[in-house]
Amino acid sequence: MTIPFQAFMTDAESTRYNSASEALAHPATYLEQGGILYFEHSPFGFSDEDRDFLLNQKQLESPRHKNIAYKPHLDKLTGIDQRAGVDTLRLKAVLKSYSEKTTQFLDEFLSPYRNHRSLDYTSFRPLEEEGRVLRLRARNDLLHVDSFPTRPTYGKRILRVFTNIHPTKVRVWKTSDNFEVLAHRFKGQMRPLSGQLERSDKTSLRQRLSHALGLKQSNQSPYDRWMMDFHNFLKENADFQAQARKATWEFPPHSGWMVYTDMVSHSVLSGQYALEQTFLIDPEAQLLPEKAPIEILKDLYGYPTSTLRTAEHQLPEQIPV
Repeated sequence: MTIPFQAFMTDAESTRYNSASEALAHPATYLEQGGILYFEHSPFGFSDEDRDFLLNQKQLESPRHKNIAYKPHLDKLTGIDQRAGVDTLRLKAVLKSYSEKTTQFLDEFLSPYRNHRSLDYTSFRPLEEEGRVLRLRARNDLLHVDSFPTRPTYGKRILRVFTNIHPTKVRVWKTSDNFEVLAHRFKGQMRPLSGQLERSDKTSLRQRLSHALGLKQSNQSPYDRWMMDFHNFLKENADFQAQARKATWEFPPHSGWMVYTDMVSHSVLSGQYALEQTFLIDPEAQLLPEKAPIEILKDLYGYPTSTLRTAEHQLPEQIPV
């Protein structure tokens, strides 16, 4: 599938590659090394009527919902303001259509991932990011790498596809060093990974009891907890936020882009009306599997990936030391 794109590398060189004028490697290699694939005209667009409909939607003002979300596996919407008289059936149909179009595009454009990806949430972000008031760990304007507090990935990569549907305003991001650089830099300030493994061992009985009683449980792996701690650590690290090297990227109206947000440290400074589809990609399907965060943590701490991705109540009795 031939689609013109640019690859914005987010390393210290901030190199840009243009598929229209250069012979490039497979697009996935740029993503996996911490690049942003940018499309001047979103290849997963939709009709003007659907865009106008979305521009008039209201989000529920609640700390529990950062965006309006469509959950494809449940065919369910969250974060909508029912008091605004939202046409939920049409909103669901529009977001479902975006999800289907981005999935079709991904399967063709990044064909190595076709049989190795899981569909996660679709989100619509109708609120202006600049000046948005959120609790610190939920703020989008602070540099971070992504991890989900309630949806463990067990080492799968977080690939996100975005479209700016604002009619006139750019969406502004900043990026800094990638996960590999930051994990090495801050290893000494993080909770040891052995502590995450011990925590799993101690809580496994509680997890089994919760499961037996039918109670909701996160069932996170040591990998997921370390990544969540790292997400929070970066946002709470005032020195890092102030002194980190930063590059600025502007995504104009009607443009699209995709990025591994568990690899690229990023923040959103401004912008309104964006669509996003999240995919979880198996590291084994990657062209550069050694760049996956779980592989980086394996090399950093010396634990096998099978141990890092094991759910709490499934941990082996013997933990390597």
